[in-house]
Amino acid sequence: MNPKFISGPPGTGKTNFFIKDKYLEFVEKYGHDKIVILSHTNVAADEIRDVILDTDIMKQKGVRKKALEYKICTIHKYCKSKLLRKEVFGYNDHINLTKENSLFNRVKVNPSDDLSKKHAFYKFLNDAHGHGYHDKHKEFWFDKTTDRKAYQPYDFNMIQDLKKIYDAYKEREHVYDFMDMIQDFITKAKTPEIDALIIDEAQDSNKPQIEAITKIATYVKDGNFYMVGDADQTIFEFSGSDPEYFHELSKDAEELENGKRCGQTINTLCKEIIKPIWDYYEYDRTWTPAVYTDKHLELGKIEEGFKVGDTIIGKKFYLPNLTGSGALRYLLDKIDNTNQTFLFTYRQTPGDKRVREFFKANALEFSHVKNSAFVSKKELKSHYYWPKFIAGEPMSLTQIKAFWDYMGSKAIVRGKSKDKDPFKDWIKKDYTADYLIKEGFLKEEAKQYDRYDLVRTKTDTDRLIYINRVLKKGFDFDGDIRIKYGNIHDVKGLTFDNVIVDESLYRDEDYHTQLRLKYTAYSRGIFDCWTLATQTRKRLGVKHECI
Repeated sequence: MNPKFISGPPGTGKTNFFIKDKYLEFVEKYGHDKIVILSHTNVAADEIRDVILDTDIMKQKGVRKKALEYKICTIHKYCKSKLLRKEVFGYNDHINLTKENSLFNRVKVNPSDDLSKKHAFYKFLNDAHGHGYHDKHKEFWFDKTTDRKAYQPYDFNMIQDLKKIYDAYKEREHVYDFMDMIQDFITKAKTPEIDALIIDEAQDSNKPQIEAITKIATYVKDGNFYMVGDADQTIFEFSGSDPEYFHELSKDAEELENGKRCGQTINTLCKEIIKPIWDYYEYDRTWTPAVYTDKHLELGKIEEGFKVGDTIIGKKFYLPNLTGSGALRYLLDKIDNTNQTFLFTYRQTPGDKRVREFFKANALEFSHVKNSAFVSKKELKSHYYWPKFIAGEPMSLTQIKAFWDYMGSKAIVRGKSKDKDPFKDWIKKDYTADYLIKEGFLKEEAKQYDRYDLVRTKTDTDRLIYINRVLKKGFDFDGDIRIKYGNIHDVKGLTFDNVIVDESLYRDEDYHTQLRLKYTAYSRGIFDCWTLATQTRKRLGVKHECI
């Protein structure tokens, strides 16, 4: 069955409006048991599920989150649910393989790393699979478009050797990887019988995923198969997504036009960025800037002189660096004196270090878009409250437990393990340092240490300098982290009030690829945007500087 493609520029309501409304329409018609929505990330799937569950219709029907676990989820999770359950190949499996064969140890990875991106062998398998070469690795290796440098230090003979060992290990340990989930579903799984299927962010789909999606849609009722996305945001070409395929689908697409995210400044900038691609494919999209809504009013984000219904304007700034300029002073002032959110995004890893050093130097609370805060509220509070605690001020049991998570033997009585809760039988009330000393939990000499860094377990100097800067400046004790960072692929699909884009380009890339990346980056924002000057001779989105 051919899909109906629903297309729309960033922030036109593809997820929160079209998908939600279409799903509820199907629920009223068929019930929820055989309606499937698939996305590409757990974050996106969770967001869709939460939006749908929060509607009156679903509340009235009494549908719980658990009931939608395998109906609104990632493509991989859905495929896995239709197969014999196995464990997923992970970091510990990789460690086992490095012990069995030293070739695996030529590329180091950490437990938090995405193996398919960080380790050259797994990256090769992932890329080959995504481009449709699941069992034709030699053809992929020698394809003229393949960047073989990305898989160093391995050559093809090494890749072949590693693949034999890898396959044997998976079979022996009864594990499989994310590529297996898709391929096994295509070749082995029973075709599901469902009433309706919606694919979110469809342009991120690679060739095997599209094949799997086509199989899932086999028995869908006529007219109930939708792919929702934006060809101009096809930025996962390295994983096999194909902008040509989605531009072809876009010719007959139903187009969403009313912007609900980007204000006039960002809207205009994004149109300028993407226009060469619109010209290339000979189309001109309608995309209106967003207007202020009741939600903006409730959140206190309507600027002075504006009201609900007015077009959001916003401003554009240029940052020559992150050390000093009028635009930077304005940015820092806005961070300190508003409740707005800020995204710092960049093309490649060097931009990561650049923004983190900026955050630290300016004592800004921050986190990666996929991870927790660099320093948690709990840790900051422990440093803040400790001097008060040992001076005699009573503290809540929750705060005392927080102290315990970071404290070392200078203060804690020996035998009290921080890995176990020594306070599990204590009631929730305030306690003093003297009481903990009396009960044999704290050493008497703990009271002589008036700074928390003197009694906590060892931590690096850089981290302590940052903590002290934040304490001196002051921080929001209970609010969410408003400043986040991540590369453009990480931040896709997210929304922030303001966006700062590092346009540094560290390698040659296809011009249209650059434009789509740049377009995706700036369109994360609502109000203001900043362009951070490139740190190299190459700048994202400039044709003559790259291939």
